[in-house]
Amino acid sequence: MHLNQVPHQLGWADVNGVKTRYLVAGPQGAPTLLFLHGTAGSLENFCHNYAQYAQNFRVIGLDLLGCGYTDKPEHNYLIPDYAAHVVAFMDALGIASASMVGVSLGSWIGAAIAQAYPERIQSLVMIAPAGIVTDEEEERRFGEGVRKRRSEAAGAPSWDSVSAAMKGLVLNPETLADELVAVRLAIYQQPSMKDAMPRLLAFSLGGQALTQEQWQSLQLPIQVIAAVDAPNMFLGNAYAIAKTAPRAELVELKGCDHWAQYEQPEAFHQASEPFLLEHTR
Repeated sequence: MHLNQVPHQLGWADVNGVKTRYLVAGPQGAPTLLFLHGTAGSLENFCHNYAQYAQNFRVIGLDLLGCGYTDKPEHNYLIPDYAAHVVAFMDALGIASASMVGVSLGSWIGAAIAQAYPERIQSLVMIAPAGIVTDEEEERRFGEGVRKRRSEAAGAPSWDSVSAAMKGLVLNPETLADELVAVRLAIYQQPSMKDAMPRLLAFSLGGQALTQEQWQSLQLPIQVIAAVDAPNMFLGNAYAIAKTAPRAELVELKGCDHWAQYEQPEAFHQASEPFLLEHTR
């Protein structure tokens, strides 16, 4: 519903044989901004944000490797695989470099791109930031929980199972729109999703995070969103990244959990848009 009055196009790109769904909005020739969703999500995760950013950017949201309606190759997807797919997607669309906004896994992928392909990313906004380990035991427990909830939702997709998995993304469950649950349910009901889910979640088994030295080596501007009303692993990650990455700035937002861009879109836009305008060509 949020896109009903937003001029946009929906298409699929051939990314090294992987049919990749994407949405594009905003003026031709404007600086490019990529939206990278979270674990087993889809481009609809940014439904509250396309209209605002399309005023000044060429905004592109994509379904990441194996996610949404993008193809699901039969191999495990680790962080380098996700990052390489995004870069190859940029190649397919003729995008030399862009700024990126990532949520959770998406923020991790953005950091991995900055580390492995620094010339392809200009600046990065990290929401519910991941890719840094501050507590190995907490990281392990969280990974187990994600695998359990998402596997159950994809194994026997129902309104209740998908809704339960998604309500953990927001501080106030009543803010989660039924239409977003319906989109996720339809995605999880794809016959290919049950077998694909373990591959999507392979990165969560560990050993994929950037090292302290890699975080310290990142030279791009980073804005880290800290959801201060959700005292969990991701809040700790936000403070740790802000202290470690040399050009990172911290923004504290209230009234949200994992999906700050969805629960507090106006506050999120007010914080991130000036940062992106300053650091995107």
